[in-house]
Amino acid sequence: MKPRTTMLPRHAAGSFELKEGTGPITGMQSCGEFLEIYKVDKTFRVKSPESIDPEETNPNAMWVTSPTDDVGTGNPIVARSFLQNCEMLKSAIFEQEIDKDEVIMTLHSCKEALITCDKICSKVTESVLTICKAIEDSGVERDNHGRGLNPFPQVEQLDNDCGNFLVQANRVIKMLSGLPSLFLPLSKADSNFDYLAKRIESEAINAPRLLEFVKDNAKGVKYLAELRNFHEHPKKIKTIINNFTLTPNSSIEIPTWHLTGEEKSPIHEDMKATINFLLELIEITFIHTVMASLSKKYPFVIQREEKIDEANPIQYRLTFDVGQFNVE
Repeated sequence: MKPRTTMLPRHAAGSFELKEGTGPITGMQSCGEFLEIYKVDKTFRVKSPESIDPEETNPNAMWVTSPTDDVGTGNPIVARSFLQNCEMLKSAIFEQEIDKDEVIMTLHSCKEALITCDKICSKVTESVLTICKAIEDSGVERDNHGRGLNPFPQVEQLDNDCGNFLVQANRVIKMLSGLPSLFLPLSKADSNFDYLAKRIESEAINAPRLLEFVKDNAKGVKYLAELRNFHEHPKKIKTIINNFTLTPNSSIEIPTWHLTGEEKSPIHEDMKATINFLLELIEITFIHTVMASLSKKYPFVIQREEKIDEANPIQYRLTFDVGQFNVE
């Protein structure tokens, strides 16, 4: 078999030429068959000749670098749900062998799903606020007889966007519920936060902080799961999605959603709150899982960053408690 003659690109020596995005490279992470490289506002994916041509049929196979997203390390989802956790994974020494590649790909999938949620939220929020401003500035047009509002303002594709948002949010929850099984001696991976808590308890896993955190957040997770389940499979309970509506007192109500019999919530505000909730859920679930899995031979601690870097707003790092080392 002939050796490859492809010259390594300049970035193989630590110098990347990425024309899109703002400023220098601010982060990178290997993800199995590809490498993700980040600027503050852009994500790129790099594939090696080996990943493109694993059988080595072409000795001149090239490296491929592609821009994949208009978010980068400046986005808290990228920084805190993925890069921060990957850095902890690199720093950790565990009691048992961990498949770090599988952990990284699970975190990557969580990050991708939450980024999708964020984009849907931004789209819906922009539409809602634009319509609100137009109503505030000019009111709503009446029909030729003056007895009706026509056209009445509506957010386009709202039901579809809400459905996609809930599917991606539920995807984050399912993957996150299974994450502890990659670290702890659990008998199986769960896809439900309630089941995860019950399994940790029933199998006497020594992870009290993780268990407490899962229990404390089970209600919020259940609310999101039910919004998604009753939107896709409506029964006696339904997920009711209201676009801009006219109330009996002739006021205009912004888009809301709710489960049958429960209070309405403004959709764009609830989406934003959901993204923040899921980001913290990924972040803290991972931290508690790692801390429960670390080797007891070393005094690991979680350190909160004193000053947050806007270009890469990581909040926590795994480090040693230097004061706990015994110096003989």
